Amino acid sequence: MKRILAILLAVMMIAGLCACAGGSGSDADVIRIGYVNPTTGALAGNGEGCEWAVKQITDYVNEHPIKVDGKEKKIEVIVYDSKSDQNTCTEMAQKLIEEDNIDLMIAIQTPNTVIPVAQVAERYGVPCIATQSPVDPLAASLDEFNWTYDFFYTLDEVYESQRALWTKAGYAPGSGAKVGLLFANDTDGTSWHDLFIRRLAEDGYTAVDPGQYPSKTTDFTNVANKFKEEDIDLIAGTNIPPDFMNAYNAVIAAGVEIGCITMGKCCLLQSDVEALGDLADGIMTQVWWAPTNPYKSDLTGITCAEINEQYMKDNGRVMPQPTAFAYAALELAVQTFTAAGTTDKEKVYEAIGDLTCQTIVGPVDYSKKLKGLPYSSSVLTGGQWQRGEDGELNLVIIDNSLYPEIPITGEYLPGNATTKKK
Repeated sequence: MKRILAILLAVMMIAGLCACAGGSGSDADVIRIGYVNPTTGALAGNGEGCEWAVKQITDYVNEHPIKVDGKEKKIEVIVYDSKSDQNTCTEMAQKLIEEDNIDLMIAIQTPNTVIPVAQVAERYGVPCIATQSPVDPLAASLDEFNWTYDFFYTLDEVYESQRALWTKAGYAPGSGAKVGLLFANDTDGTSWHDLFIRRLAEDGYTAVDPGQYPSKTTDFTNVANKFKEEDIDLIAGTNIPPDFMNAYNAVIAAGVEIGCITMGKCCLLQSDVEALGDLADGIMTQVWWAPTNPYKSDLTGITCAEINEQYMKDNGRVMPQPTAFAYAALELAVQTFTAAGTTDKEKVYEAIGDLTCQTIVGPVDYSKKLKGLPYSSSVLTGGQWQRGEDGELNLVIIDNSLYPEIPITGEYLPGNATTKKK
C-alpha cells in the first residue's frame, strides 16, 4: 500500500511540475495574444468591431498557420472588456499576463486604454503593439520604453491637420482667430493642450483657454461663459463623447456663436455624432482610415474597399475607423511572429521593431522615436460630417495636405455647427 501511495504521489508531483512549466492553460500549439477593449462604457464606440476583426485574422491564420518554434501554430486572441475604465484596463492587462500567459499584448483604442495597458506590458516585460494612441501622450507616460512600439500619428500632425481644416473654414494662420480650447486634465488632454498652446501662438492665433476640466464633468457653464465673453471664432479639442456632448450643449445654451469645430476622439464615429442631432452637421475631425484609401494588406491581400464591403455584408454599415486599426494591429501581431519564428519575448520585441510592411491602414516602419518611444506614423487626413440628401451623416475627406496619396471625397461645406458670421 505504501509503494502504491508513493507511486501516486510521484505521478501527481510530475503532473504538477509539467503544469507549472507550461503555465496556466498553456498550449504549445497556440500563440496567445492579449487584447483589452472598451466593449462597454463611454468609449464603446471605439471598441466596436473588435470581435469582427479578431475573427477575420484568426480565421485567416487557421487557414494559414504560422511557422513558429519549428512547428505550425494558430493564434488565440484573448479579449477582455476595459469598461472604458483605466483601472480596469490595468487589471485586465495583468490578468492576461499572469493568468493567460500571453505571448504578446495589443494596446489599442485611445490613450485612455493604451497607456495603462502598455504600462503593464512594460512592467512585466511583454512585447506590446500599441496603436490608436497619438505618440505624444504615450511617450509622456513613462520615462523609458523597452517593450512597446506605437503605430499612430503625432500631435504635431494632428495640429497641422486641424489647422488645414480651420483654413478651409476661413480661419487661416495669421488671421488672428480666437480658438477656444476644450481639453480634459488627463494625460491625453494635457499633451494636446500644451502642444496646441505653443503652436497656436506660433501661427498667429489667439488661444482662449478656460482651463482643463476633470474628465466626466457634467457642468460646463464656466467654459461656455468664457467662450462667450471672449467671442471665440472656433473650438478645438479632444474629448470622450459624453464630455463633448455636455460641453457643446452648454456652449449652444449660452448663445456662443462659432465658425467651426474640430474635434478628436469624440467625433470620429457616426454613432457618436448622430447623438448630437442637427448639431453634428458640419463638425470637422481627423480621418484615420477610409474605404477609399489606396492600401492593401501584405498579410491577407485585402484592400480598403474590399474589407469595407465585407464588414458591410456582415454588419450592415460602413466599417468604423477604429475597426480598421484593430484589424491592422492583429495583422502586425501575425507578421511579428512570422518574422521572429519564435515566441521568445525578447526576439518577438526585436521583430516588431524590424517590421516594414503595409497594413490595411497604411505602411509601417518603426524607425522613428519620440522621448524614447519607437513609433511608426499612420496616415492622417481631415474630414467633415455632412448630411446627405438621404438624411444620413457621412464623414467626407476634405483635406489631404499631409498625405496627398489619399483621395479627397468632398468639399468643405458650412454646416449647422458653423453659425458665426465672419
